[in-house]
Amino acid sequence: MAIETRNSVAALLCGASVLAMGAAPAMAQQAQAYADRIEAQGAYLTGDKHNHTTCTDGTTSVRTLVDQSAVVYGLDWFAQTGHGGTGNRDCRFDDIQTGNVVPLTNLGSFNPREFWEDTIGLDALKGDDIGNRMWRWQSIYEYAYPDIANAGKLADKPTWIGIETNAPGHEHVSMGIIGNQFRTVGDAYATAQFEYLWDRGDNDTSGGESLDFENPANRGVAKLPNVTGDHSKSVKSVEWLRKHYPTDSYYVPAHVERQGAYTPGENRGYNAEDLRDYHNAGLFNPNDVTSPSLAFGGEMQAGHMAAAQRGTYSAGRPSVGLGTFGGSGCYGAAEMSLPGTAPDGTPLTRELVNEIADAWEAEYAGVPDAGGFNRNASLPRYVFCKPGVKTLWDAMLSEGRRYFIFGSSDWHNRGAFGPFEPHSTLDFWPGEYQKIYAYTRGVSGKYDLRTARAVVSGMRSGNTYSVMGDLIGQFNWVMCQGGKCATMGQELVVNPAGADVEWFIRIEDPSGVNNSPYAFSNPYLLPLGLEQPLNAPMLDNIDIIRGDITGPIDPSDPAYKTMVSHPSTEIFMTMFRDEFSAEGDFLIASGTLPAETFTNDMYFRMRGTNLPKGTPNGTDADGNPLSDNNAGRVVCPFPYTAEEGTNGRNSFDPMACPLYLPTNDEGQQVLSFDVEAWANLWFHANPIFVKVAPTQQARLR
Repeated sequence: MAIETRNSVAALLCGASVLAMGAAPAMAQQAQAYADRIEAQGAYLTGDKHNHTTCTDGTTSVRTLVDQSAVVYGLDWFAQTGHGGTGNRDCRFDDIQTGNVVPLTNLGSFNPREFWEDTIGLDALKGDDIGNRMWRWQSIYEYAYPDIANAGKLADKPTWIGIETNAPGHEHVSMGIIGNQFRTVGDAYATAQFEYLWDRGDNDTSGGESLDFENPANRGVAKLPNVTGDHSKSVKSVEWLRKHYPTDSYYVPAHVERQGAYTPGENRGYNAEDLRDYHNAGLFNPNDVTSPSLAFGGEMQAGHMAAAQRGTYSAGRPSVGLGTFGGSGCYGAAEMSLPGTAPDGTPLTRELVNEIADAWEAEYAGVPDAGGFNRNASLPRYVFCKPGVKTLWDAMLSEGRRYFIFGSSDWHNRGAFGPFEPHSTLDFWPGEYQKIYAYTRGVSGKYDLRTARAVVSGMRSGNTYSVMGDLIGQFNWVMCQGGKCATMGQELVVNPAGADVEWFIRIEDPSGVNNSPYAFSNPYLLPLGLEQPLNAPMLDNIDIIRGDITGPIDPSDPAYKTMVSHPSTEIFMTMFRDEFSAEGDFLIASGTLPAETFTNDMYFRMRGTNLPKGTPNGTDADGNPLSDNNAGRVVCPFPYTAEEGTNGRNSFDPMACPLYLPTNDEGQQVLSFDVEAWANLWFHANPIFVKVAPTQQARLR
């Protein structure tokens, strides 16, 4: 069953009734009232939980990063998460020289890099001797935590220290433990202990010296050896979190698809079964996959959005799907093949990989920044994807799992530019481009334990959504029956013989401009005859996507590994901008669905974009995002004409395509880097769950 609306005409394909559109008709007033109550009793707070400093491989100090994120770009909460393992730089200082920096100003000499051996001396380094490098547990406990706590207090916003941990058997996970961080005399002992015990980059055997991390009296365990490919150790780390910090922690795989699929004997990507294992290990009720889990989702809307290959996903790794789709990875935004198989399901051989590579290279011949194809990866790493909505995420939702999608900045630096310049060829500051909106209730929004815990609880609940480029602001949507209602992450129990089910959507349509430095028209939209400045994007359409819930899969069932899509997933409803009612800065729509529509348990999730359906090289006819490798086919037709002066390719004109964009075979500049990111925007909202119970009156679980 699917619905598509256009010019206020809509029909249920099942032939039941006409969808009611408009601003809260009388029959949808209970849904609007519930949405009003959500806003009155709480707020969606914006934040970021994946970013880097000079503690590891970033370019800015903890304090600079908090200042830019929470003050300059106005995030309401902030978790700082560098890699585990070791580091040689003192992260109380910026290091703007990192990478190929071509500054427009004299910022290249601002706070030059400082090394631990020079600032505190080698004798102050603790744990097993590794020369001039500090174990991350020490830098977290003694240096990063005090800095982020002080910066958060100055900004009066909840900030805490986490880790982008090197997960045994895999790549990275954004994790955090609130623990004692917000006490009057606080500490990050729990976070430092997790890094020591569970990060595969940490081979220290000292026990953290006086911190005594392995002592059971300190919630410790004997440290397991780091064995390449050891997925079981990362599962044990989630079990440890559930035992000791179930409501205070989270474990969310980062850029889930970037390193391809999981490969035995390697520390690479993730398969469906790995994500299911994590979710199971973090369940509050191990016997119920619908219960909350501290491993409640994945960062499928990856960071590194200004990179030549968005998210630094590419065929050269190879990433799952050989790239991103509308800035999101295949697991959350496209349809995948099983790992180690061709798109048609044929088991891969090296000969077949070469045939696929030949075809891919022919398809993208002459397309700048599409990246090269890695023909030599181990066969299980290859996963091929195509546009569509039958995603791995939907396969997990079809089990009833409360599993959610998140974005992140993954801030390190701006690539070829200094961190305070307008351009970027790698990252955006946290809050500059991507935001997580997490619902909190009854909190101050200030630097305190209750607000921090409410943010973690909001993410775990699924009452969240992630947005690129300020395409939308505040947002909520609601479904109701018989006076009971549900929003994102919640479950509505519906009687199919009862009253019609109401729905209500309210989307803030931001006025003014976003953080894009570019004011020329979006090159994606020009072939459609549309002129829309890159710094003033407009939401074009939303899709509500539904799927059936058919129950959990037992780990012993082969489908636990092989079910990477669900046949029921479909675009249920499409709404276009002109079908919303405008009320101030908000777009509003509402309506009803016949109760008999709900014949079985199901879920509804939402996505939206600035790109119309059928945008050349951007979306297909159904509105699904195409591979971002196609961006190099989109011409940027606003050449830089002013004198270049002494800055060469770094000259800047907001009405012109920047000089560092690549050119095609005809010498025309094409989309890539930050311009591509600002041109192709999406938001993803987490699902509302519906449980059908014919003998029960509707209720909210």
